[in-house]
Amino acid sequence: MKTSKRELAKRQEFGKSLRGELEGKLTAREADELVGSFDIVGDIAVVEIPDALEKKEKLVADAILKNHHNIKTVAKKTGGTSGEFRIRPVKVIAGEKKTRTVYREGGCDFELDLNKTYFSSRLGTERGRLVELVKKGEHVLVPFAGVGPFAIRIGKAMPSASVVGIELNPDATEFFGKNIDRNRCANVSVLVGDVSEILPNEFAGWADRAAMPLPMDGGEFLKFIIPCMKKGGVLHYYSFGKTDDPYSDAEKQVKKEAAKLGRKAKILFRRVVRPYSKDTEQVVVDAEIN
Repeated sequence: MKTSKRELAKRQEFGKSLRGELEGKLTAREADELVGSFDIVGDIAVVEIPDALEKKEKLVADAILKNHHNIKTVAKKTGGTSGEFRIRPVKVIAGEKKTRTVYREGGCDFELDLNKTYFSSRLGTERGRLVELVKKGEHVLVPFAGVGPFAIRIGKAMPSASVVGIELNPDATEFFGKNIDRNRCANVSVLVGDVSEILPNEFAGWADRAAMPLPMDGGEFLKFIIPCMKKGGVLHYYSFGKTDDPYSDAEKQVKKEAAKLGRKAKILFRRVVRPYSKDTEQVVVDAEIN
């Protein structure tokens, strides 16, 4: 079967980088301002449009749609992560007018709405790491669970584990419940409410493992999480640190709060999860709580 020159040219065009597609269509200043990378959540591309490119946002969005046939919607970030439910709002600038999608990761599907729930596709590698660590029959606690990506990935990979997620945002917990059914995870449950009110009374000494995917202000909640840990249980604590010394603050926080509660924290592992800004990184510290 012969391939025409036109078909070959079309194939070569598909999959260009954003900068490649926009070459010659932006001024030198605009090209310097362009953020070439973007997040893909389900079939939605989430882009950052600098002020200098606001008048060219449709051009940028159309370039993404042209080169990524799996993307149906392009939305731009309209602010930082804020509010009680840690939501980063977006505005659709091209494609289908929607902010609701299904994101697939690690053999699991997660339904969500970007304007109603917090979700980070950039934590996929970290979620996969935790899946590999969970042992048979473990009790796993996931406060600040969102739409359930940590809890459901762990629960689906380890059916003998008992996984409980806690989330304050009612929209997120509604999606969490749907995602439990979608992924057939009978060993995962979700509680709606404030971590500080639910814990530690209902789960004192219950958890073999806990994951705290709340990097901002997570230290304020350690006093509620640590009492839930069994002796020898492992806490996965997410935080932010300066690029030149990313782990010190997180490690000090865990050790200090454990000591206040008459417990000891032994650091087992630490890693940079992702860059956050020029001088800040998101990190995780794994600590054994005794």
